[in-house]
Amino acid sequence: MLDTFNEYRKRFQEQLLNDISGYHYRFTRHHQPYSIALVYVSETDVSLDTFETHLRESDTIIFLKANLCAIIFDDANEEQGLKAAENLLSLVQDICFTKHLYMAVVTVNSDINDFQTVHDLFDLIAYALDHNMDNSVLEKSQIIKNA
Repeated sequence: MLDTFNEYRKRFQEQLLNDISGYHYRFTRHHQPYSIALVYVSETDVSLDTFETHLRESDTIIFLKANLCAIIFDDANEEQGLKAAENLLSLVQDICFTKHLYMAVVTVNSDINDFQTVHDLFDLIAYALDHNMDNSVLEKSQIIKNA
């Protein structure tokens, strides 16, 4: 699974960076916060279209593959972004109940640039895959770093 995901990372990281450029411009220019969730289902027979019906009108979904998408929670700080991702996961878990769904969320802040934000998202999903942390939302504070 991790090898397949790493291939997706190589293929879609730059695209996602381009897709969030407008949001990141608004953040740097007007300090408008946003959070990004990355959703990956290891099984390729799953479509993440259902997620779209559960989003707010101001949120955006970016389909990268049938089993990989990003969701931008517009005007969401860290707490709101995590809560939105957790709510979304609970709404769609029934369709992915027997699947391995991995979700990570990162909130943009002044300490990291847009490239680092996207990089962190893919790192979090890779961490979740490596540690069998499916069907939950992972964010950076949950990562245990070895000293």
